[in-house]
Amino acid sequence: MKKIGNCSRLFSGYGFTSNSDNIATKTLKHKNPPRIINTFIKPFVSLCFRDITTRIRVVIFRRRLIHFSIFILLILILIPSLSKGQESNLSKPVTIEVQDVPLEQVLEKITNQTGINFSFNSRIITDVIITVNLKQRPLHEVLDTILHPYRLDYKLVGDQIVVKKQNPNAATEKSFTISGFIRDNETSESLPGATVMIAQTGNGTISNAYGFYSLTLPEGDYTINYSFIGFEPQNTDIKLEKDLALNTKMVFNTKQLGEVTVTTNDKLESIEKSQTSRIIVNPKNLVFLPEFAGEIGLNRCLQTLPGIKTHSDGSSFFFVRGGNKDQNLILIDEAPVFNPSHLFGYYSVIIPEVAKSISIYKADMPVEKDNRISSLIEIQTKDGNMNNYEVNGMLNPLIYRLSLEGPIVKEKASVYTSFRHSNFRWLYRQAAPKSDVYLYDFNGKINFMLNPNNRFYYSLFYGKDNLTNNINNETGGIRWTNLASTLRWNHIFNRRLFSNLTLFGSSYNYNLLSTGVKWLSEISSVNINLDLSFFSRPGLTMKFGLNQSFYTFNPGNLEIEESTFIFPVVAKSRSSLTALYFTREQKISQRLSFSAGIRMPVWSNQGPTTVFVFDTGYQVIDTLDYAESGTYKTFVNIDPRISLKYLADSTFSLKASYGIYHQYLNLLSNSISPFTSFELWLPAGQNIKPQRSDQVALGLVKYFKKINIEFTAEAYYKYLQNQIDYEPHASLILNPLIEGELRFGTAQAYGIEFLLRRTQGRLSGWMSYTWSQVRNKFEGVNNNKPFPPFYDRPHDFSIFISYNLTRKVNLSANWIYYTGSAITTPVGFYDYNGNTVPLYGDKNNDRLPDYHRLDVALTWNLNKPERKFQHSFAFGVYNFYNRHNPVSVNFNKLETDNDKFVVPANLYGMQDIVTTQTYLLGIMPSITYKFKL
Repeated sequence: MKKIGNCSRLFSGYGFTSNSDNIATKTLKHKNPPRIINTFIKPFVSLCFRDITTRIRVVIFRRRLIHFSIFILLILILIPSLSKGQESNLSKPVTIEVQDVPLEQVLEKITNQTGINFSFNSRIITDVIITVNLKQRPLHEVLDTILHPYRLDYKLVGDQIVVKKQNPNAATEKSFTISGFIRDNETSESLPGATVMIAQTGNGTISNAYGFYSLTLPEGDYTINYSFIGFEPQNTDIKLEKDLALNTKMVFNTKQLGEVTVTTNDKLESIEKSQTSRIIVNPKNLVFLPEFAGEIGLNRCLQTLPGIKTHSDGSSFFFVRGGNKDQNLILIDEAPVFNPSHLFGYYSVIIPEVAKSISIYKADMPVEKDNRISSLIEIQTKDGNMNNYEVNGMLNPLIYRLSLEGPIVKEKASVYTSFRHSNFRWLYRQAAPKSDVYLYDFNGKINFMLNPNNRFYYSLFYGKDNLTNNINNETGGIRWTNLASTLRWNHIFNRRLFSNLTLFGSSYNYNLLSTGVKWLSEISSVNINLDLSFFSRPGLTMKFGLNQSFYTFNPGNLEIEESTFIFPVVAKSRSSLTALYFTREQKISQRLSFSAGIRMPVWSNQGPTTVFVFDTGYQVIDTLDYAESGTYKTFVNIDPRISLKYLADSTFSLKASYGIYHQYLNLLSNSISPFTSFELWLPAGQNIKPQRSDQVALGLVKYFKKINIEFTAEAYYKYLQNQIDYEPHASLILNPLIEGELRFGTAQAYGIEFLLRRTQGRLSGWMSYTWSQVRNKFEGVNNNKPFPPFYDRPHDFSIFISYNLTRKVNLSANWIYYTGSAITTPVGFYDYNGNTVPLYGDKNNDRLPDYHRLDVALTWNLNKPERKFQHSFAFGVYNFYNRHNPVSVNFNKLETDNDKFVVPANLYGMQDIVTTQTYLLGIMPSITYKFKL
């Protein structure tokens, strides 16, 4: 770290004191009211207030129930009407007057009149010649007339009519189901999101998160097309006359090794599968991003994407579409990670080498994985190679990593492990020999296929950071750990019903250490989820299930070995969340599809705990003690979702979505420092209402074939309620009355995002730009006027370019620019008793200087891509032109020659009064060696 000027502290105003006198004074807010109030007035007022509150809740519940009923009715009414609309296509009037004309030409004439396309095998109609004279007859009558004499039949599938041979042995048409798993041929890992299409009908489906797919079709001959980005397409011909289990293995396109490329067909596939506000990141395509200190973490990737704003250098905090940093849910194999950072954010717990897939949702989040109101980042880790053993790793001066994967039983069970550890000691061993600074993490996964219908997964992530110092045999410092563990059971009930039962747990604890004393803040959860997917027919999938979660909270307490002092105790608490959900995804026609769903979360707070009741002036008026079995506060909400997608053609789609989201976990931190340690998790409850977000988004995706460029644009509006801010100089540490320090309000966020990507050829990359605005409004803050939060940055631009100089050498660069963050600075100064005193105006009335940075990297593969043993060097320079991006502007007190204190300011003619700024990182080179065998 380095300071510009003569600033004496890194982040003034954001430290804390453990002075017990101050704490005692803070807790004296609890006042004892006169006995007459306790005896007569308070019970009467409480009874009246509870009655009024109950009536208000009933009215609100009734309104929500009405809205919910209307939503469900719309779904139930809309779907049958759409089906009837498709069936009415067969009643359209048609005029056909032809003589000795091939059947194919006759069908073209019908298409021109009705707009309905036909699908058929050209071999079955080659010799069919039609002579017919029909005027204004229903389409089904015309088709019966021209097809049945030639033993041909037809069926309406979606907005197409499929022509096929008649089955003389069947009185009625039968349908059968094709189902199976799609896997990587080399490793046998499942391929989630692979496309399965029926060539004859144009209908199909997409494999789920575990690579499973299911299609129900009429009896007949079909060609199935399998495709997945980065893999070679595969076609399979089948004769469907019974239910069929068809597992498929796809081959990775080796021509793409050493290149960040996809084929044109891949791009068209991605256009068709595109979803509002979702970005799918292939971890293999991140390998050429310039590294920071030898690694490419998740936050470095997020920094280049539209709509996502990171905090600053050396921080893992990020903000999505005007939401705060605690409104982002990060899942590793379905288990939440409460702190995604190592070393205060310089390193991320998520690295591309461990991930199999990364999905980022900025809106339209799946109802089955919804517990935040701004974003969802879902990481699936590697299953482990089921065919061959594989070792890979990396080494640089600051950190090293080693991973091992391979079969336990070939094609039956596999294991994946990865261990990473820092190597910092050489940096500080001379200056601070008794310090101990390190980080490490471990990822492990076992998957076992019991039989074709049952598969089990066990995943484990554990990470630890330690920053301690030993002076005179007394140890002090900071330590935190992350734990996430998941046990999953995939079960296929039948060809069309797939289930996933998941049991998982997560915990995060943060410790401040001193000899004999430890301050501990902790949050943990145990969860069980049952998810069911029913593949009704091609283009129609229904998902439903149950989520059950149990949370425990410790908002920060002291653990002391021996002490004669009495310290404040902050009440611990427990909560539970039960959620039911249902989603219907349907392809209405070849162009139009929709998804409609609903989620009903029920949040409950349980004892044992102590709850303080505050008046409108945030003074304590009552104390409530709850027993262990007591439930003292419950919230029931209804979260509807709907999204639409219109595919104008194979290169252009339009998207729209609307959703309501609720959040019951709150991260308290009144510091804008990227290194803040004092973060406390509290549940929604007696004094904190659940956060709510209403968001609407509109978007388009266009692919330009000739120049191989994909263009995406999205506009959004988000209205957030029950947002949290703090009273001035709020005390969050060891404060039993911490909820009285909070202020609540609303926020509005809106913006437009652009993304331009070229992912084919030697020159590839992407460019993104976001214009956005956020305004918060809190009662009792900033004179009740709206103000921009710290993370309001109107302009955000980034560009990433990757160029393959040869098959072995890649050169890449990344440039980032965004508007400086909003901060509060004095609007003037005045003298008082010989001292210069700052005068403040509106909150966040000023901004830090604009941020910009250039990173460059060169990757050199030391052998040919087709060799089994792969190794390479990566040379990188972070902040190539040494830009000093400040993270704070300090107005610290300075002592004059007369032992007086003044406040620095850039006032003309005052030589000894200057504003100081602090930045974290200048230019930083790195070199990394990677290998795989």
